[in-house]
This record gives sequence, C-alpha cells and structure tokens, in this order.
Amino acid sequence: MSNKPRRTIFLRVFLFFAFLVMAITLFFAFMVIPMQKTALQQIMYTQAETVSKSIVQATSDAIISKDFGFIVEHNVEVLKNNASIHYILISPKQGEKIFVNQKNWHLLSSLDTNVGSLEINKIAYKITDYDHIKNVYHFVYPIQFSGIDWGWLHIGFSTAEYDKYTHDMYYQIIYIIGASLVLILIVGYFFARWISGPVSTISQLATQVAAGDLTVRSTIKRNDEIGVLSDSFNQMVDSLMASNQYLEHYNQELESEVTKRTQELADLNIDLDKKIKEEVAKSKRQEALLIHQSRSAAMGEMIGAIAHQWRQPLNALGLVQQNLHLRYKLGKLDEAFMLSSMDKSDRLIQKMSTTIDDFRNFFKPNKQVESFNVKHIIQSTTELLEAQLKNNDIKLIINCDEDYIIDGLEGEFSQVILNLINNAKDVLIENKSEQPSIEISVHKKNDQITVVTVKDNAGGIPDSIFDKIYDPYFTTKEEGKGTGIGLYMSKIIIENNMGGTLHAFNDADGANFVIELKDKPLVKVKPIA
Repeated sequence: MSNKPRRTIFLRVFLFFAFLVMAITLFFAFMVIPMQKTALQQIMYTQAETVSKSIVQATSDAIISKDFGFIVEHNVEVLKNNASIHYILISPKQGEKIFVNQKNWHLLSSLDTNVGSLEINKIAYKITDYDHIKNVYHFVYPIQFSGIDWGWLHIGFSTAEYDKYTHDMYYQIIYIIGASLVLILIVGYFFARWISGPVSTISQLATQVAAGDLTVRSTIKRNDEIGVLSDSFNQMVDSLMASNQYLEHYNQELESEVTKRTQELADLNIDLDKKIKEEVAKSKRQEALLIHQSRSAAMGEMIGAIAHQWRQPLNALGLVQQNLHLRYKLGKLDEAFMLSSMDKSDRLIQKMSTTIDDFRNFFKPNKQVESFNVKHIIQSTTELLEAQLKNNDIKLIINCDEDYIIDGLEGEFSQVILNLINNAKDVLIENKSEQPSIEISVHKKNDQITVVTVKDNAGGIPDSIFDKIYDPYFTTKEEGKGTGIGLYMSKIIIENNMGGTLHAFNDADGANFVIELKDKPLVKVKPIA
C-alpha cells in the first residue's frame, strides 16, 4: 500500500487545522484592537467633556465680562494640574481668541481651518497636529449661555498614553500568535495523523472499487464516525455488486427506449420547424397588413387635410372669377384689373400646387437613412394640418429655437408627427376643451439626443387604458373614425426603425408624448417596407 495518499491527506488536515486555529486566533486578537481603541477614545472623550464643563462653569462670569486675567489664571492652574493637556483655547464667535499652553498665553485673531472646521453646534474632536505638537487629541466644546451660542472651548490632550496602550495591544497580539503557532505544530500534528490514517485507507479501497474490483472490504473497527464510514463502505460495495447485474440488464432496455424516443423527437422537431415557419410567415403578413393600414390611414388624414387646405383658395378663386364676370357685364373690365385678377389667381393656384407637393413629399418612400432638419419636418407636417386646426379653433404652438439635424427616415418621422397631432386634435374635439391647444417642443438632451414633445390640454390619458394605447387595433374612437394602429406604428417607427424611444405621461393639463432620437443612432435603421 502506497504512503503517498496518506501523506497528502495528513498535510491537508494539518494545514486545515493550522488555518482554522490561526484564523480564530487572529479574529479574536484583532477584534480586541478596535474595542480597546474605542474604549480608550471614550475615556479621552469623557475626560475632555468633564474638563470642558468644569472650565466653562468656573469661568462663565469671566467669559461673559471678558475678564481675560481670570480666564488665563484659571486655565494655567488647570494645565498645571493636568499634565496630559497641552493647551486650552477659548474662541468666542466675535472678538479675539485666548490661547493658553504650558509655557505662555496670547491672543489669536483667527483660527486655521484645521481646527476652525470643528466649531459646530455640537461637541467635535479629532486627532491632528496643532501648535507644533504632533498627534494631539483636539476637543471642541460649544459654549452656551441661556440658550445662546457664545463660542467654543478648544482643549488639546496628549495621546501618549493612548499610543502606549495601542502598542501594548500589538505586542500582546504577537505573543498570542506565537503561542498559536506552537499549538498548531504540536496538537495539529497528532490531530492530523489521527484523522488521516483511516481516511487514507478507505480512500485507497474506494480507488480499487472505482477500478472495478468489488471484492475489497474495509477492516477498520472504531466506535466513532470513522467506524460508521468503514461499515457503510462495506455495505456500499455489497450494494454495488447487487446493482451491477441489474444495471447491465436495465442498460439494454434503456438503449432501446432511447432509440424510440429519439425517433419521436426527430418527428416532433420536423413538425415544430414547419409550424414555426408558418407562424413567421403569418406574422410577416400581419405586419405588412398593419403597415398598409397605417399608410392608408395616414393618407386618408392627409387627403382630409388637403381638402381643408384647398377650400379657402378655391373659394377665393371663385370670387375672382365672379368679379371678372361682374366687371365684364358692367363694361369695366380693363387691363389693370385683368392683370391683378390673374396675379391673384396665380398665387392661389401656386398655393394649391404647393399643397400637392407637400403631400407627395410626405409619402415619399425612404429606403435609406438621411440627415434631415427636425424643425423643417415638423413645420411642413403642421402646415398640411393648419386648416383643420383653424376650423376647430385649435391653437398650434411650435417651440424650436434651433435647427436640429438627425439621421433617420424623414418620411416615416413625418408620419409619426402627423399621427400624434391628429390624435391630440381628435381628443381635443371630443372633450370640447376650453382654449384647445397643441404644443410641440424640441430641445437637446446630453448634447447627443434630440427630444420632441407633443403636448395637448385635453385632460390626459385615462389610467384604465394607459397600458393599452400602443396595442395594435386598440382605439377609443367611434367605429369608422379610427384604426387603432397609429400609435402602434409610431412606436415601431421610432424604436425599431430609428433607434429611439417613444413614451407618454400625463401632467396637469393633458397628455405628453415624448420622442427621443440620437443624432447618430448606434442601431441599424430599417425603413418600413
């Protein structure tokens, strides 16, 4: 039987015991240091507070009357009776400060920031350097008379005794660690041998069993856990012999069952792959239908806007024709009036032509990402809706002081702005809001994100439907007046196709829809097909 495993187990047990004893020793040793330091600091604090109260009580009349002679005389006496005090400093809120040490006294006009920062409305202290003294315990006690803050009393205590106690504690820790090392070497050696011997034997027997030899048995007899382990090992080997034959038979049955299940899984995977392809195709068809419906709804809104835009110039053009006919009947049709009427007609026709161009540009397909001016797109989109808003007395406000340029899909961004304005307009009309208005604000966020906010004063989105407003086909409008895909497609365009975000919130006036777009989106922008 080889001795190498035994030495390995012995070493591990010995090191574990050594680590455990050393860890416990160090833990308790170093737990004492902060406790002792805290106790020593508390003693210094109590001493400083007692001396401070005594000085303030004894010199209160002199402090109020500014009797510097009595104050100095009393504090000199305190220093003589307390060798651990380096200096005493009385600092009123106004006036000069009285500094007294073991050698002399003098007046100070101000304090350096090192100790001046301790002058607060409660007791403060810290260990610092002051008056050419290293590591002094500087204690500051606020002086109050009849509830009025008069000033502060500074006392500098020697930390020599504190340092001596601290050094003694470190030496004690070293002694404890040395004693622990001796304990580890003596006790740990015998403890490791007592544990590792039988464990090593059982370990080697287990190695033989693992190699396939089921005839080995443990001969260790002890009335402890090791003895129980030896008996359990023998029972385990007996169980392994009984189970080995059963496993061989069961393995054959298992292989047959695995073959059968594998074939069933293969058939199921084929069916799942087919169903997944069908669902993906169905999803694409639904998405294409939503896109088509969104474009159709937007086109319907735009046609309505054009009808409103054309109504005024058509009426004006009809009046021009009537004036021409009336002048002709009265025989007053001259060249000047004819030229004036033709000029007016040309302007009206040009305005109607511009409306057509805006309509065509709005639905121009965007297949590539382009840089566009956010302010210009908002203005051109709102101009198409100007007549509808005026007819319903809805005030439109655009707050955009600068021209912000972003990369994205110009036409699809226009469609989003159109959807948000139309939704706001419909809600304002439905709720019959007083002084209805729509406000569009544009500003920069973190110098890299352009934020567009469309706000109305229609009272806000009801809490009961707030979580559903982006669902496809969800609408609160009457049947035939809304498709329920405007906000859904707007969110798809902003978040999936332009790498931005679209969210809403209510304020005291109404709903706010906020679009955030990066000037240079990190994601690949995908135009809607």
